[in-house]
Amino acid sequence: MRIDYSQEDSISMFLPRPRIHSSREAGWKNIHLAHYQVPAMEFPEMTNLQHLISLPSWKQPTEVEIVVDGKRHLLQHDPNEIGYIEMVPAYIPLRVRSNQAAETTHCYLDPTFLTHAAYESANSEQVELKPLVIVPDPLVYQIVLSLKTVLETDATNSCFYAESMATALAAHFLRNYSTRKHSLPEYEDGLPKYKLKQSLEYMNVHLSENISLATIADELGISQYYFCRLFKQSTGMTPHAYLIQQRVERSKQLLRLKEYSIIDIAIECGFANPSHFAKWFRRYTGISPKQFRML
Repeated sequence: MRIDYSQEDSISMFLPRPRIHSSREAGWKNIHLAHYQVPAMEFPEMTNLQHLISLPSWKQPTEVEIVVDGKRHLLQHDPNEIGYIEMVPAYIPLRVRSNQAAETTHCYLDPTFLTHAAYESANSEQVELKPLVIVPDPLVYQIVLSLKTVLETDATNSCFYAESMATALAAHFLRNYSTRKHSLPEYEDGLPKYKLKQSLEYMNVHLSENISLATIADELGISQYYFCRLFKQSTGMTPHAYLIQQRVERSKQLLRLKEYSIIDIAIECGFANPSHFAKWFRRYTGISPKQFRML
């Protein structure tokens, strides 16, 4: 069975309960996320069209059999161990059997996106990754958990953050888990001035929208990975940090106008909800939007 999570979620047909969370409605590009409740069962052999990163969570010691590309792994999971991941590259057959119910978070990374990060060309040789069966990787673990938290709390207008995390995952996998070494070039001069101006204008015009990092990179004619690196060299901050900063600055202007409610300002400035707005506003200013309005 072939699974293309960007088009459909075939795994759900085997589960008695629906997904707990999913990025399907959030509009993310190049990366997808789903959180499942999984019963004790044996899944039939399947092949993902995306690289699959899995964070399983059991409440008690559990025996799990994983067969990756015909190689059998019999694992004993300890619920007290955290920071471990599983990763099955795209197009590699996978079969799983467990003797206990669990919750699991799946993160799907687009192989073409990984190729773009390595070569800046869609026509280059496909990047191959090594399968990982329960390895400690705190960075990947925390990125996937952060994406899960975004879906639970701030799914609206979350594209920019999700695609930024996809960029970080791509760089990490290329450096650490590729079947051949990829030396990602370093650039010293940042973005050309006209491309930097173009990207800044786009973000400022679309502050209230679910901005896509991939769309901006496509407009500039470079990969998402290199846009993030060159943007930071030019401005001293990541694209996501700049976007949040500009949303906060815009909200300050609106807070001085008494006719706008805080809920209206949150929506106008691209925040998912008032609590999401308050969190970022306090992080950048040290006070709440209500306190700022009273100054």
